[in-house]
Amino acid sequence: MEVRKSKYMPREWNTSFREPWNPIIKKCLDGVDLHNKLYFETKDAFHLNQADLLRVYVSRLKTWIHDTEPEGFHRPK
Repeated sequence: MEVRKSKYMPREWNTSFREPWNPIIKKCLDGVDLHNKLYFETKDAFHLNQADLLRVYVSRLKTWIHDTEPEGFHRPK
């Protein structure tokens, strides 16, 4: 049986603390992609602004997760 490799980056840093946030981050990044696509189709700057808001949200969320995650999940004890 052939093992197929995912075309996506593996979730090597997935933990039980991060698990609930993964689908939210994925949806936000999908939203960024959609807004970019719509911007290129319509040239409506609204879509660029919304994509930027989502990028900032994901960046802040990831920083919070990293800073809040209990010791031992990814940080040295």
